[in-house]
Amino acid sequence: MMDQIRELGARLRNLFVLGEFQKRYDDDRIQVKTHNVRVIEKQEAFPYGFYAKAKSGKAMVLCQNGNFDGFEILPVMKDKGVFRPALEDGDTALYTGEGSYVILREKGDLKVYTRKGGNITVTCEGDCNVQVAGNCGMDVAGDFDIKAANFKVTAGTINLN
Repeated sequence: MMDQIRELGARLRNLFVLGEFQKRYDDDRIQVKTHNVRVIEKQEAFPYGFYAKAKSGKAMVLCQNGNFDGFEILPVMKDKGVFRPALEDGDTALYTGEGSYVILREKGDLKVYTRKGGNITVTCEGDCNVQVAGNCGMDVAGDFDIKAANFKVTAGTINLN
């Protein structure tokens, strides 16, 4: 009876095992070294619609039945001290450790930031329509190019300086 209780305790302890991200392979498998120096390799399990390629951090290993016969590697967690954007309650963010981010604010705002030298690229295979109910401003420090088959501007007043 005591052996069965010990076995059950060991399986419960081993359901979640913390490991250290080691490297990523070309086929998107990652290598993780667990606290007990076991090296495992597998693709991370991500929620539907989400995918990331961490460069460092801790990885949580979910061991089916409390042993390594069947396991999943959950997404790599950020290292302590790595950048993350400031959020308010209810906000959601996608970010990189280098400082670029997209924040969806609970109040309805969307904030996109690329670190110095970063680019924003939008590709649309169909029609693209941007509607602004309020004011819209744009400050461009460099050149501003528009390429279009036809270009139409409709406005009550146009001021060119």
